Amino acid sequence: MNEIPESKPDKVARERKSIEVTARNIWFLEKSIPLFGILSFFPPDSIGAPEFDRAQPVTIKARKLTIDTDQGWSFTTDITSDSKVFRNKSRNRGTGKWVVAAELQPGNTIVIEKLEDYRYFLKLERK
Repeated sequence: MNEIPESKPDKVARERKSIEVTARNIWFLEKSIPLFGILSFFPPDSIGAPEFDRAQPVTIKARKLTIDTDQGWSFTTDITSDSKVFRNKSRNRGTGKWVVAAELQPGNTIVIEKLEDYRYFLKLERK
């Protein structure tokens, strides 16, 4: 069984990016996590095809990221090239599940830490 790496500040300092939860963006966070301002934090080949262009064949093959969570489970995903969000937004096993369980509130901070080139840790810091 894969063990999810713990995120502890007293261990190795990891590169991290944060997204503040505000009254203005909380509606967007109910469905996905916006990566607009931190896209360069992820490998370029993890950015895949547009999400909403179903008429076009998928020609962009993206390398999947593994996202470990502070809730004790992981999911795999790439990033959509149009919406700039994690593609896996499932409420059963993706960002949708994480967001619901996190019970986001304005003032919270979503933190994404880089563990390895294609592995990240997603956690919530409450105010």
